[in-house]
Amino acid sequence: MVLSLATSCNSKSDSETFSFPANLAVSSFSLAADYHNPGLDSAYFSIDLQHGVIFNADSLRKGTNVSKVVPKITFNSTVSEAIIVMSGGTTRQGEVDYQKNPTDSIDFTGDVTLRIKAADGSISTSYRIKVNVHKENPDTLIWNELASSRIPSRMSDPKAIRTLETEEGIVSLIEEKDGSLTKACSATPENPVWTVTEVNLPFAPRVRTLNVVDNDLWILAGDGRLWKGSSDLSAWEATDEYWDVMLGAYTGSVVGIRTENGKRVFAQHPALDLIPSQIPQDFPLSGMSNLVTLQNKWTVSPVAFFAGGVAADGKSSDTTWAFDGSEWIRLCEGGVPALQGASIIPYYNYRRSADGKTMNEYNVWMLLGGRLESGELNRTVYVSYDNGVNWAKGVSTLQLPAQIPAFMDCDHIVADIEHTGNLSDAWTRISKPMRLSYRTDGEYVIWDCPYIYLYGGILPDGTVNTNIWRGVLNRLTFVPII
Repeated sequence: MVLSLATSCNSKSDSETFSFPANLAVSSFSLAADYHNPGLDSAYFSIDLQHGVIFNADSLRKGTNVSKVVPKITFNSTVSEAIIVMSGGTTRQGEVDYQKNPTDSIDFTGDVTLRIKAADGSISTSYRIKVNVHKENPDTLIWNELASSRIPSRMSDPKAIRTLETEEGIVSLIEEKDGSLTKACSATPENPVWTVTEVNLPFAPRVRTLNVVDNDLWILAGDGRLWKGSSDLSAWEATDEYWDVMLGAYTGSVVGIRTENGKRVFAQHPALDLIPSQIPQDFPLSGMSNLVTLQNKWTVSPVAFFAGGVAADGKSSDTTWAFDGSEWIRLCEGGVPALQGASIIPYYNYRRSADGKTMNEYNVWMLLGGRLESGELNRTVYVSYDNGVNWAKGVSTLQLPAQIPAFMDCDHIVADIEHTGNLSDAWTRISKPMRLSYRTDGEYVIWDCPYIYLYGGILPDGTVNTNIWRGVLNRLTFVPII
């Protein structure tokens, strides 16, 4: 009897048909529960009949002992022989007759093979069995400094830096210590090659107000005038708008605050659907985080929000404010401390499913950095799973490591960096579903891994940081199951 299956797992096309002896198929594999070694029985194992591999795609927690584990194996039909062969383990080697000793423990720290023979003895096959254990916590946000690259100012000790992503790549506008301006450009954030030139703008800019909208740049001059520029900073056009505050970019426009008849009112340019109104008394005038925008099936129009800031009375805020294209509202109060100069970053995190078999992905917003009311710089990372409606302190694995200095007013870019993995061994994989798109030729898989790049920021001593830091959720670097 022959079992015919169709699969796209590790295949060279979307669907490949192959044959496997049905009477030698392993239909299920799991691990027995162990009170002294929790988590074994919750591991979900995949059986790759095409390659003869049994493995847990979502590895067991770091530190799990797999040197004495009892497997539970079910076969598709009666077999005459089922021998487990161990080699290279830390506590045990040799063979175990699974049919005679189904409760015998197996050492999975080395190579383990299951050898099966059909009931009539005519044919046999074998499976490699791998019980994966995380060497590192998969949900740790791993950071490293790009030692080979800094934001390249023309002089030491720049006064201000603003870094954005445009269609041409990464663009940094730098105010040097003598007041002159520098443009630094790199096509990609990974292994950047910077082109550095002095630039002369027809006005004195507030560097930190620079924003990008549909590949056009917008910035406020020192006198508050709003200017529109090309993405390479070479051509500029003045508007008739004079603003006090730049809040950020919103769907084809920039939004801010201007003074009209002695009152501060919300502004938008080009004017779209904003309802002109006076700002609330406690609305921030400075120090708010970057403005981020989201849209999903529950929103009629895109919603933008920021957190923190300093109001007219000089007090820092713990409020998250949101804009739906027409009005500003208080989205959330609390959850984060009162602070100024924080950064909000869109990213991903994972939570285990109800059945415990997979890790489900969630889009999250991470808030980091900023200055607290005490004057100290914030080192705690806060996370929102519901688009700024609620904030909470992130788990310890998402917190910044000690080697990253505290900062405020930091810019960021989230960029997909291409990874390549070999598919010859199918047991260092992350379980589906997942966001990562991939390409494969059957031997190698290529996928885009989202990295966070941190640029600039103000350090505890008040100087401008020129180092670049890169972070990634460890789980996203694992070779994907396909």
